Amino acid sequence: MKQLVYFSGKIKELDKFLKILSTITGKIIAFDIDNTLINVNKELQRLGYDISSYPNPALTEDFWVYEEGINILFNATFVTTTVKFIATFSMLNAEIVFVTSRSPKLKTFTENWVKKYFSGFEVYFTKDKHLLDADIYVEDDPRQIQKLISLNKPILVPEWPYNQNLFKGVKNVIYYKV
Repeated sequence: MKQLVYFSGKIKELDKFLKILSTITGKIIAFDIDNTLINVNKELQRLGYDISSYPNPALTEDFWVYEEGINILFNATFVTTTVKFIATFSMLNAEIVFVTSRSPKLKTFTENWVKKYFSGFEVYFTKDKHLLDADIYVEDDPRQIQKLISLNKPILVPEWPYNQNLFKGVKNVIYYKV
């Protein structure tokens, strides 16, 4: 039995999404992890952090390698729609990879986490995700999205307060609800 994916974006973007699905076989899809695959924002809000702007200046790269930051990452739950995308795209024979801008200090932690939940998938660590040259990206970071737009890459964007109105109407951007 084939799995269906629930599209949780705007109806006017459904055609763009269906076009991606119809040509996805054999393509490389790069999924961001934080706030795309897992809901780090929910944990941050629970602890009183502001998620309206990105990046939050209080959340430095060093923050994430200490106990509080690691606990936030550890306790973050999956973004269900993103997990459904991974399952559907895999079923359609796309190559799934994860790409993160996490600190290299979190490499072992991140690789072990991916191995636990998504065994067999590669993880790439880079601040310049466009250099991976994937065919399609799933990304929440406005700076990464802007660069990918300039390279005309299709991007699926989980909608957060810090990115929700920045790329509306851009032809290769498809927002979806978290």
